[in-house]
Amino acid sequence: MADSEIMQKLEDWFMDDGTGVEQFIEEFAKKHKDVFDLTEEEHKLEYTTIYKDFQDQFEAKLEGFLKDNSYTNEQLVDACRAATADSEHHGIDIVGVMLATLEYDVFLQMMADAKERFTD
Repeated sequence: MADSEIMQKLEDWFMDDGTGVEQFIEEFAKKHKDVFDLTEEEHKLEYTTIYKDFQDQFEAKLEGFLKDNSYTNEQLVDACRAATADSEHHGIDIVGVMLATLEYDVFLQMMADAKERFTD
């Protein structure tokens, strides 16, 4: 399977409302937003526990994508490497988006945004 085909399917999966990825992220943020008080200088240990849970659940969704499409982890890694090595490659944007989604600072910003958007 061509790396570009894997990357296109990955992008379609990640961005498609029907896959539940966006919904998962939104629901997770809604559920945990009230734990976070980002006006405090020091972050609570609970933040990292919730962040780890987010990473684990996101990884499970990604593993589901791989299984549903009969891809291996190695095929995905190779496709991502090829995409980041080739600046003209269509999939490079999705690699960056997915990596950013899993960064702690981006996660905290997601929680802050959810707190503003989803007031009870």
